[in-house]
Amino acid sequence: MFVFTTHNIKKLPLRTKIGLFLAISLGIVLLFLFGITFLILAMVGGLVTLVINLFRTPRPPTPRPLDYPFPPRSPSRPPSPKSRSSRKPDDDDVIDI
Repeated sequence: MFVFTTHNIKKLPLRTKIGLFLAISLGIVLLFLFGITFLILAMVGGLVTLVINLFRTPRPPTPRPLDYPFPPRSPSRPPSPKSRSSRKPDDDDVIDI
């Protein structure tokens, strides 16, 4: 069983404590500056986008989409032979590699 004893602990020198404090402070400051810079860039980008959209000329209205992707086939025209499936009967695999 390990017993922790306090008489073998060496104290950190003042120079090491100051170095650790400065390194941690510098890291926090750099993270803060990065976050603020990112926030400012996002706000400027949003503002530029807003100004561009305010002064843009209006687009003509888009036509209403149809309910079907292609025009209906006339009753006098039979379906083309290419539209029929040309699968082989033994080609029932789920995954074709």
